[in-house]
Amino acid sequence: MSKKAIFLIFPVYNFTKPGIKEKKVMETSILYGVGKKVRNAYKNGKCSESEVISIYNRNLKEANAFSVFGYKTRELAEIAKSTYNPLLKARLEEIIMSKKNLSKKSNEQNDLSLQKLEMFKKNALGVGLRKVLSHLKHNARKSKDLELHLVLMLLETEFANLSAKQNHGNKKGMIYGRKSYLLYRMSEYLDIAGWKYGINEATGKNAAYIVYVYLPNGVQLSWHTNDYDMYQYYPLIDSEWDGQACMTMEKILNYVQQAKLYS
Repeated sequence: MSKKAIFLIFPVYNFTKPGIKEKKVMETSILYGVGKKVRNAYKNGKCSESEVISIYNRNLKEANAFSVFGYKTRELAEIAKSTYNPLLKARLEEIIMSKKNLSKKSNEQNDLSLQKLEMFKKNALGVGLRKVLSHLKHNARKSKDLELHLVLMLLETEFANLSAKQNHGNKKGMIYGRKSYLLYRMSEYLDIAGWKYGINEATGKNAAYIVYVYLPNGVQLSWHTNDYDMYQYYPLIDSEWDGQACMTMEKILNYVQQAKLYS
């Protein structure tokens, strides 16, 4: 049995429950949760069953209490490599594998997003994305229409989000910085406009938060972010992703047409 499978079994034991004998627990996979040194000490009669169980409980408590929030995959791998707690190691290895799978899926979605970005640049609303943005910016300078300003910020946010994926190094960081600035600024406008919006941690990706914005027609928009202070600008929201990958720009452009903001 692998250590990973063993870890899934450990939490079911209740060592304070009457009727469970220490010897019976020791005959299960409990020893794999205390490490090789303690296992050998127990087998050689230098460590009692009660001591092994105490060490196991301590390791289990540490593994369950460890929060991975804010850690990068590389940092979690370093902790997993250095820890003497086999339960924590097993849990981290499982999380790392999950993060790698999510990263692979995210890369596939990024490729699709970049293909769509090139299409939007040429064909958005029949004139191309840059002309749509230019037209909305021109109108926004002459108007106090809050909806117009908000939709413009939504488009610019998604444009920055997609454009960053085309770049590397400092330029990529600068473009993501632009995206973050727009999200920060947008929160004030969303509050005034009374639109539904918020943030939560159920990202499903290697990100700290997911920001949700709902258009007046109920259509959901979302962006992942690693800005840990974003929660200061967005209220917590009990929302789930609608599952529509790589559709944010299309949703916004469809709303521009529906609301007749471009003509």
